[in-house]
Amino acid sequence: MTRCDCDVLIVGAGPIGQITALLLAKHGLRVIVLERWQRPYAMPRAVALAHDALRVLHTLGLGDELDSLLEPWGQPGQQFVFEDADGQLLSEARYALDSLSGHPQMCGFSQPDLEALLEERVNAVAAIDQRRGATVRSLDIVGDRVDVRAISSAGNLTLSARYVVGCDGANSTVREAIGAPLVDLRFDRDWLVVDVVPRGPLPSGMRHAGQRLDPARPTTFVPAGPKRRRFEFMVIPGDDDARLGTAARAWELLRPWGLQPTNSELARHARYTFRARWATCWRAGQIVLAGDAAHQMPPFLGQGLNSGIRDAANLSWRLALVASGTAPETLLDDYAAERGDQVEKIVRKSVRLGAIICETDPEEAARRDEALKRSGGLPRPARTSWRLDVGTRRADPGAGTVALQARVGIGHRVGMLDDLTRGPGRFMLIAADSDPVGGLDRGLVAGWRSLGGVSVHFGPGGWVDVDGKYQRWFDRLGARVVLVRPDFHVFGTAPGDTVSTNLLVADMLRRTTHRKD
Repeated sequence: MTRCDCDVLIVGAGPIGQITALLLAKHGLRVIVLERWQRPYAMPRAVALAHDALRVLHTLGLGDELDSLLEPWGQPGQQFVFEDADGQLLSEARYALDSLSGHPQMCGFSQPDLEALLEERVNAVAAIDQRRGATVRSLDIVGDRVDVRAISSAGNLTLSARYVVGCDGANSTVREAIGAPLVDLRFDRDWLVVDVVPRGPLPSGMRHAGQRLDPARPTTFVPAGPKRRRFEFMVIPGDDDARLGTAARAWELLRPWGLQPTNSELARHARYTFRARWATCWRAGQIVLAGDAAHQMPPFLGQGLNSGIRDAANLSWRLALVASGTAPETLLDDYAAERGDQVEKIVRKSVRLGAIICETDPEEAARRDEALKRSGGLPRPARTSWRLDVGTRRADPGAGTVALQARVGIGHRVGMLDDLTRGPGRFMLIAADSDPVGGLDRGLVAGWRSLGGVSVHFGPGGWVDVDGKYQRWFDRLGARVVLVRPDFHVFGTAPGDTVSTNLLVADMLRRTTHRKD
């Protein structure tokens, strides 16, 4: 095997590039990150973290530092609404403070704060060599390596890697290098994004979050982390482009919500174009895409950054197995299939919701409002995660779903399952009754241990299901044994007898390693 400068070279040190680097380093891989900008981008973009993405971030050991940046959505008194042009309630959504992942369904946050935390962590990990101010010019696959050429302030740079991950954004050089086509739904909309920090309580009568469906100017308003608010105002024909970029115009648009310079601080205001597109090719040999390099979506479901974090989690354990020689490179094809399929569903759903929100024809808007009123304005659950319908999974009802994480106990220790099992990057067998590994054939035990698999079982001699959530989970799945992948998605389930559990583990080993039996 050719000697390379690193196992994986990542192009782009945004949040997805850095999260991917940290996950790969936890798997023992040597990582180089090249980033053209000298410093992290200082302005907020994303403002919402879904529970499954937050679960991935927790595996990086960010702990209390991360939690201090978050504002859980759905606390008592908070409303997430659709309003008409006059601010009257049309419909309401709700977010739970619990989820399958053991975290709030959705949290607000300030992206620059998260990126500062990631930057600090990346710079502290010896296995990661991050180089800022380096712009990638070309990539060439040469046998079992990829040669990457870049230019920096120090001059030309040539590095070799076994694999390259393109996390270099919507205008990706890596995507261009592999010639990946894009499906573009042509749902491009310009919006003025305004972040504001109220100095006290929210003005009286202002709802916590929602969409004002005003055909004269559709508007989004959501929490953006502790003490911060995000407003997004759709740019409409007739807007003065020069004036739209001024602080004075931002304050004028905020005035109907009672926010003004006397009670708030303007953190930023910038114009963005939201797009709806995804790559149809996520992998070319040893080069793969992730994050905005592979997909961009309207913000109406808050799933852009979350989808990128799912990419990082889905890809990192596969690259670790492939780089170690444990798995064939075809395992990366399942990454492309899983993520591409799910992202397409989310982008299309975001566009359908966006078409409702962005309606500017007064007559069509009136019909839309009446339809929402007829629904009764009753609270409806807001979707925050999606099942994987293809890829590295079994064909059973529970496969592809996010695995439960809840409080468990072992000995004198009580805590969340991921914490007590040191969960990042591990396959896991969770059983309702007896130890599932105890009944495996000898060859399967060896294969399971070669992957670093861990097991948890409840009942006599096992772990304690502190809140009874696992037993209810088993009942919902109609199973007694669940096999969970390192990215916290269910590979498959079994009734719990020895034969079915052996078949479950054997199936997983065939799908993820070189085993043929």
